[in-house]
Amino acid sequence: MKVIKYILLICVSILFLHCEKEDDKRFIGENNSFVRFFLLVDSNNGVLEFPEKDGGLISASEYIKDNLKTLKIPVAITTGTIENTIDISFNADVIGLTNYTITPANTISFHNEKRVDTIYIKVNENWDLSKNPKIKLTLTNSSDSSIAIGMQNDNNANKELNINFTETNFPYSFDINRKEIEGVNQESFDFKVLFPNGFIADDIENISLFSAPSIFKYTIERKPITKEDEVEFMFTVNENLAEDTSLDTSLSLADIPNYVKGINKYLDINKPIKIDREGNPAINFYDLSNPFYRLFGEYWRYNTNDMICEWRSTSVFPKPVIVNKENANGFLYSDNSTPNDDSDDIYHHKYKLGFVGNFAPVGTNPFALRNLFNGASVESPGFNLLEAIEFFPKDGNNQTEGIVNVVTQRIVILKSGDGTAFNVPISGTGTYKLVDSAINLWKIDLEILVDCSEINGDIVKRNYILYNNRNYPDPAPINVPCPSEIDL
Repeated sequence: MKVIKYILLICVSILFLHCEKEDDKRFIGENNSFVRFFLLVDSNNGVLEFPEKDGGLISASEYIKDNLKTLKIPVAITTGTIENTIDISFNADVIGLTNYTITPANTISFHNEKRVDTIYIKVNENWDLSKNPKIKLTLTNSSDSSIAIGMQNDNNANKELNINFTETNFPYSFDINRKEIEGVNQESFDFKVLFPNGFIADDIENISLFSAPSIFKYTIERKPITKEDEVEFMFTVNENLAEDTSLDTSLSLADIPNYVKGINKYLDINKPIKIDREGNPAINFYDLSNPFYRLFGEYWRYNTNDMICEWRSTSVFPKPVIVNKENANGFLYSDNSTPNDDSDDIYHHKYKLGFVGNFAPVGTNPFALRNLFNGASVESPGFNLLEAIEFFPKDGNNQTEGIVNVVTQRIVILKSGDGTAFNVPISGTGTYKLVDSAINLWKIDLEILVDCSEINGDIVKRNYILYNNRNYPDPAPINVPCPSEIDL
């Protein structure tokens, strides 16, 4: 028991000394009332906005600005009860910039219920580094003489804040790259053009951000801009499209001076043919009770060592395609044990299957594409396909076999290291079949077209086999060309 008491005494002593040292970092002296800049910056140069907190960060005295979004600088006061409003004056020295706003202009205020005020800096120009742009903020005076300017600390008083600027680019991108529609008059959906580093309003207000070909009747409405890093639109179908027709249109980002196109340069919109189908073939190829469930198979490739074509083993994580209750091809997968409440019901598509990794943003290996592109980032969006393949039962109702198509789409492959984005259209078709009913072994056999025009100008044909079990028969060699790896 004495040993425990001694251990506790030592722990309390260490804790006391640690707290005492932390207090020394904050201020020295008898005056414990002060005001200071309280800008917290994370390891990605992201600024925490009040009231966000991170105990592992200390207030910055310098900040490097690398985007066009408003910089929000908290200023905090530490004191006892505030009887009357306290005004704090500050100066802003600006060099190398002409189009900017600082709000408020030179005074911030505090009262008993407001212990943090904010200075907002908005730069409305693409800065020129040759002019050495910078902003220096300095807290100068307090209307209450008992409030010190800055922490009374020789190391970092936080009464000055230097804002420097760095070279950066300003990308823009669609938030999605594919949307499937039903083709019903007045059907609509929202999409966005994202500007992760912000934008200058005058640069985009009176120009088209993308081209929109007229394949069928539709309108696109630009919504009022309410955020600094996105512009939102609403796409509306203005006619009933024929059910027995497949229609496609593609929105393509326009060139904007001083901005660079990002990952999703295109938004493909598809109205598929409506086909009467029965059954639920997709459910044979996923198992949500096992998070590590995979489909196993082979892809036809060129072996550079032996200089021969051969089958090579592969696997992929399958995932169901989530749909809403109204989807004609959906089925109730789970009611979450609430049969009288349909708000938490989960519906899956009976004929579509996705290939999605378990640990976002790391993807899986759809169609063995990670083996095709040498130097591709595992975080490439194209390695996470929410919709990858679609099943069409033979004669519309066959329960054991049919046609399977790759969901035609434009995927994005990123190059490791520099993040260069390549848009790669994929398509393909094949068959699926129950090959052994005794063990419920299903097979998918596909021929896939991969359009590598943006990479090397080639269109690659890939043969690909999947089973819903790792125990499957070895495939026989086939007499067709086999693709080699493509260096990015």
